[in-house]
Amino acid sequence: MKNDKIGVVGAGLIGGSIALMMTRKKKHVICFGRNPARLKKAKKLGICAEATEDFSRAGECGIVFLATPVDTIIDLGKKIIPFMKKGAVLTDVGSVKNEICRALFPAAKKHGVLFAGSHPMAGSEKTGFENASADLFKNTNVFIAGGRNSAPEARKTLVKFWCGAGAKCINIFPEKHDEFTALTSHLPHLISFCFAEYFCRFEKKHSDVRDAAAGSFESITRIAKSSPFLWSEIFAQNRFNMLKHACNFRKCFDKMLAGFENKSSALTELKKISRDYEKFENKSRRKNKRNHKNTGG
Repeated sequence: MKNDKIGVVGAGLIGGSIALMMTRKKKHVICFGRNPARLKKAKKLGICAEATEDFSRAGECGIVFLATPVDTIIDLGKKIIPFMKKGAVLTDVGSVKNEICRALFPAAKKHGVLFAGSHPMAGSEKTGFENASADLFKNTNVFIAGGRNSAPEARKTLVKFWCGAGAKCINIFPEKHDEFTALTSHLPHLISFCFAEYFCRFEKKHSDVRDAAAGSFESITRIAKSSPFLWSEIFAQNRFNMLKHACNFRKCFDKMLAGFENKSSALTELKKISRDYEKFENKSRRKNKRNHKNTGG
């Protein structure tokens, strides 16, 4: 990136954190957007050096991050690409990769721009640059999309960038990324939203149920506070994988319910689940320990 400016389109939580992190590193960051009042506030808070509605200024940037909701990334990317200089890097941080990579890689290649999708596995139910953190990406995983819809030169730049943010980079095919995140991120959000909806219906008739809401309730409902606009589009773009995992999850749920209906003890099934998950956690700890040693930590 040398001394090139860094562009961030969409200064929400993720985009704002990228901008703030690089601003703290004395890099010149330009935030792009369509809301003058929000852009002015981002600059005033020190999130970026400049804020503008003029997308033609993307030509000043060596790397541009598309950090808007997933349903807007493709259109915005295609709008910005013609303004970017040849050899500049374009990436997105959307939590769905396949559709975005298939659309933006050929558009970028046509103009000599280097595109590769990425996805930092970081975030919160909170939104907006007001909640941005320069340390948001430390000790997190960042997926770098590979395959035919990804420029190798862009991937190298992104690995350097994200590793500099304190993250671990993982190369992955976009299709596999979408399958994995549908299970580990998107399905949990769907379950949380549905539980919150059921709880609200129950609470209307039994308001004192709130007295029974403790730690487990807070854990399962926390992510239901996430943006419905953002998540409705994520569900839509990843609907195939969502349907597959949701249907398989429902089988597990139905199996437990069948046991209740038969008045049989859930102990055997719960012990099996507990053993299986304990094996997973032990395997994860060993893997993390090896990675820690390999990186000299």
